[in-house]
Formats: sequence, C-alpha cells, structure tokens
Amino acid sequence: MKVTVYPPITNASGPHSVTYEELERIARSAAGAIVTKSMTHCPRQGNPEPRLRSHLDNEIGSLNSMGLPNLGYQEYAKFIPKLKDFGKPVIASIASAPCAHKLPPVEQYREIALAIEKAGADALELNLSCPNLEDVPISMDPQSVRAVLHAVTRAVKIPIGVKLSPYNNVPKLFEEIARTLLDFEIAYVATINSEPLTLDIDLQTRTKVVRPNEGFGGLGGPAVLPIALAEVHRFYKFFQKHKARIAVWGVGGITKPEDAIKHFLAGASVVQIGTLFLWEGPHVFEKLWTGIQRWLTENGFSSIEEIIGQVREA
Repeated sequence: MKVTVYPPITNASGPHSVTYEELERIARSAAGAIVTKSMTHCPRQGNPEPRLRSHLDNEIGSLNSMGLPNLGYQEYAKFIPKLKDFGKPVIASIASAPCAHKLPPVEQYREIALAIEKAGADALELNLSCPNLEDVPISMDPQSVRAVLHAVTRAVKIPIGVKLSPYNNVPKLFEEIARTLLDFEIAYVATINSEPLTLDIDLQTRTKVVRPNEGFGGLGGPAVLPIALAEVHRFYKFFQKHKARIAVWGVGGITKPEDAIKHFLAGASVVQIGTLFLWEGPHVFEKLWTGIQRWLTENGFSSIEEIIGQVREA
C-alpha cells in the first residue's frame, strides 16, 4: 500500500509535533502530510532537562535526548479527526516505552495501532529507533523488528511505514533488517533517525550539553546529511534489486533545497524535515518546496519522479 504525499515533503516526527496546536500549524503549512510526535501507550514527560541543544557550534546540527515526551496515544486519537479536516494525510508515529500498564513492547504497538486506525489515521509510522531510551532500539534487533511487524501488519489495514536507525557501521545488520522488511507489506522506510551516541561540550561551562544518558544524545541536522544519503541509497538499491514495492523516505541533514534534491537522487520519494523545522518553524516547507521546484525547472525536469534514484556513478 502506498502513502501519497504531495508535495513530497513532511515534518519529521519529533520537533514541534507534540500538541494539537503544533500539529495544526503543520496542517496549515505547505507540508504534504502531518506526522505526529511518536506516541506511546502512556503519556510521558520525557528525559530530564537539559535534554536539547538546538544549535550546536558552527550550526552543524542539533543534539537531543528527549526521551519521547508525548501526550499518550489516547489523546492523539482525539486529534486525528480534526487534523483530517485539513485534507492532508495524517501519519501517526507510534513507539513503545516503559509504561505503568507494563504491556510488552509488541502489545503496545499493536494496541496503539488499532486505536489510531479506528480514529481515522491515514498511515502509521512505526518508530523502532528512538536512541534516547534506556533499552537498545528495537531497530537494532531483527527478531524484535519481525515481532512488531508481524503483530501490527496483521492487526491493521492502513499503510505502515517504519522509521529506522542508521546502520552505517554495521552492514550485516543492515542486510538482515532489510531482508526482514521484505517479508511484510510495508509502505515505506524512513531513514535515518538521529545519529545515536553523540556528545557535545559547552566550553564556557565545561559541561555536556545534555544531561540524560551521561550526556549522549541523537545528532540531527547538516552534520548527518552524508550518513542519511548513504542509508537512503542502500535501502533504495536493496529494494530495487529485490523488486520490492517499498518506498524510501529520506530524513536527515536537509537545510536547503539542494539537500532535498540529493535525497531524491539517492532514492527517496519523500523527504522529512527535522532540525530545520526545529530551527525555523512551519514556513520551511514552502521555502524548500519552492526551491526544489526551481531546481527541477532549471535542470530540465518536470517532476520529482524523474530524478528519484538517478544518482550517477563517479
């Protein structure tokens, strides 16, 4: 099943997508879809402050250890009918985390998916890759990925996307995860989530810039663009080789139209914007889309489809 997004640019789940007011601002923007904050079974306050450094030195990106602060899936289920009135796909990002109900992660995903489908969401994005919880992300364990996908794909009929970690230094794990995805009806893979286990230090105070997890957090923004492009291209080539009808959505490092074009050339059919959206707010979607269209026209193309995956060998 395909998720149709036009223009092919959305927010990345995370920044400015927690409350209804924030989601409505996305709905009123030029974004082609509305992606919610990753919702969990129970509401979460997230990790202790300071947990975000939005601007790292030299504007190389952002560093966060947010810990999935969100309102809980039951609250987002109430938002979805109102958000659908804006006429854009509503994509519900869902995740698992320790919860008072003590449901196993697989059951959390399944229960949330059923409720959100009933609420009217157009698609689900299974966040299997949050790097800022105590447990190892599900995306790093093929058996756990399989268990979640088995439960959710059997439970719901709406399209399902999967948001994954970068596998840039573990090629065998990439291969195993990619092969696992072939066994399920997946609409798209969103790659990458933030680069995990990164650290920055404030020289004025000589302290780590975030407090949770011993100062380690997820890196996003311009610094991760080459990593994101590599992951997009690897998944694109893998799915092409195996004739899989799984789209690749590019996430990471996009701060100008040319960055998005690189994602499309690498194989992305949709791009998601995180750190730039954090920095500048909802107007970034119009700014980027206008620049993308200008680049296409200046280079003799009439649509994004003409350049998807068309990067040339050196």
